Parts: sequence; C-alpha cells; structure tokens
Amino acid sequence: MPSILRSLTVILGALWFIPISCTTGMIVAYPLVSQSYERHMDKGDAPHASLFYVVWQPGVGQDAFGASLLANLASAERSPARSFIMEQAAGRIEGGRGDVYAYKVLSSGASEQLIEVAYSNATYDSVSRYRATPSGITPVFSKVTAPDIMIKALLIAFGIATGVFVVGRFLRRRVARAKAESDSARLAVPPK
Repeated sequence: MPSILRSLTVILGALWFIPISCTTGMIVAYPLVSQSYERHMDKGDAPHASLFYVVWQPGVGQDAFGASLLANLASAERSPARSFIMEQAAGRIEGGRGDVYAYKVLSSGASEQLIEVAYSNATYDSVSRYRATPSGITPVFSKVTAPDIMIKALLIAFGIATGVFVVGRFLRRRVARAKAESDSARLAVPPK
C-alpha cells in the first residue's frame, strides 16, 4: 500500500485528530443548519411570527423611528401620521432589556422601499426583509439565529468527527492486516 494511504489512515484514526475533524464539521454544519431557519415568502413560507420586526416613522418619544412585531401590527392602534416609508437610509435604536433594532433601506422607489430590519437581544437575532408602502408592508424574507442552531450543528460535528475516527480506525486495521499479510508472504517465499 502506498505510504500516503498509510499516513492518512494513521492520521484519521488518531485520537488527536478528533478536535480537528469536529472543528471542520462545525464549519460545515453551522451554515447548513442555519439555512433551515431562513424563510422566503416568495416560496410560500410564512415569516417568523415571533421575531419578524417592522419599523415606521415617526417614532415614539425621542426615538427616530418605532419598531414592532408584524403580529402586533394589526392589533396596534394605527395613527394616520404613521408611515412605513423611512426618510433616513439607515437607523438604530436600543430598547430596554438589551433589545437593539437597526434598519437599512436596501432599495427605494417612488412609493415603495425594500427594508431590512435586524433585531438582536441576549438570546435571539433576527433579520426581517419586507417591501414597505406608506400604509402597509409585504414580508419578503426572514431569518432567525437561535441558540439551538449551535447545539444542532455541534451534534452534527460530533457525528462527523466520530464517523471520520471510526473510518480511520477501520482503514488503519485494514492497512495493518495487509502489511502483515505482505510481510508473511515475503517471508514464506524461499530465497533463490
């Protein structure tokens, strides 16, 4: 067997290689798991009701803009002065309990804007993207980053690391057996 294959089996089957394969597994698994938390309304998905935030003007008190959940928007009292079209291209306010709302106008037309709102607190982060008119909004995209994403990715990474280790150990035994058979066949042949 070639020495490269022998070296590869020794590396893959070594205990010290588990942290390396686990880290690589996390790098691969995290984006895959986080994609399952994305929702595209053009594909028929429903927005994350508990973390889809929208912004409007004028804000309440000294805040330059207001923010609320999409689910709470219908039940909230609608002020005729409230508009979902934002005058500034971007803005940020910090609420109580560490809540941070930041918005960015991605594109702007005569009576419509594409707005992205990033919300974060100590536990969750969310991104909400929607088309805004002066009187309403149409959800386009939402994504949530939750603590369980990391746990799921870690479980997948451990699975990948264990799988690589088991395959490495299996190949290591096969290489050792093939080498032993080769050595015994070489010794069994009488010298000329």
